Amino acid sequence: MMVLIASVCAGIAVFSVLYTVLEFAGKVKFEKKFRDSTGGTAGIRAKGITGSLLFAAEKIGEKTKGVKHPKFEGMIAEIRNNLSILGGSYAKMDPYTFVGIQALSAVGVMIVCVLVLDIYNVFLVALLGFGGFFIPVGLNRDQVKSRHKAIFRQIPDILDMLTLMIEAGLDFTTALNKILEFEKGPLVDEFMTAQQEIRLGKSRAEAFENMMARVKYPPLNSVMNSIILAMKTGGSMAPTLRILSDQFRVERAQLAEKMASEAPIKLMGPLVILIFPTIFIVLFGPILLSFMGGG
Repeated sequence: MMVLIASVCAGIAVFSVLYTVLEFAGKVKFEKKFRDSTGGTAGIRAKGITGSLLFAAEKIGEKTKGVKHPKFEGMIAEIRNNLSILGGSYAKMDPYTFVGIQALSAVGVMIVCVLVLDIYNVFLVALLGFGGFFIPVGLNRDQVKSRHKAIFRQIPDILDMLTLMIEAGLDFTTALNKILEFEKGPLVDEFMTAQQEIRLGKSRAEAFENMMARVKYPPLNSVMNSIILAMKTGGSMAPTLRILSDQFRVERAQLAEKMASEAPIKLMGPLVILIFPTIFIVLFGPILLSFMGGG
């Protein structure tokens, strides 16, 4: 009896969600087309299903702007910080739109649980939907960590090239422009943004300070602070860059050694879950079958 009641409740909930989404999509169809033609949703140019989902997420996010709970405001601040670190199209996204994406993720998880996995327990579906709400946050944090690691790996190479060009007779700005012309990567993208701010009238020190505030990564902050200090004191830039390059090359090697030492521990999970059961089946399967057959 309880299973029947739970099934009916889950079905009504899914039907209500689908009906609301379809009704909402019908009401805002014209507005969506207009937004797509003028630059997409939340500052991101997107069309098709992605554009529709972003547009729905923006509308859902607008409904949450009146929430003043401290934990919710802290979550919004973290999302804004992470989007700023990722840069590019992410920096153009309103953090409340990201909350809308979280809500759509929760609804999607619940629909998959009911329609695909045949889970009709209302409490379990609600619990999985609550977990689905935080899936985008976890993915966003992983992206931030990956970007920081990529910046860390690129710091010694960029500093080496700057040192060589400055020692060859180029000034810092010309050397940096040469690197931006031929190199790619997250650190190069951040320097490109700083150079654009300089062209718009900001001082080099101010542009680099904005870069530190945007990326919020301590190793990069130490590099930029050293460069800014060398500029303000008028000292030679090449020795400073060479010392920083040597320091971060050692730290990069230490990070590689740390990751290599952690690899066996990380492999234990796949070994226990995937490989060991197969070995047990191969070794003890024939014995068990023989025993069951009376052999």
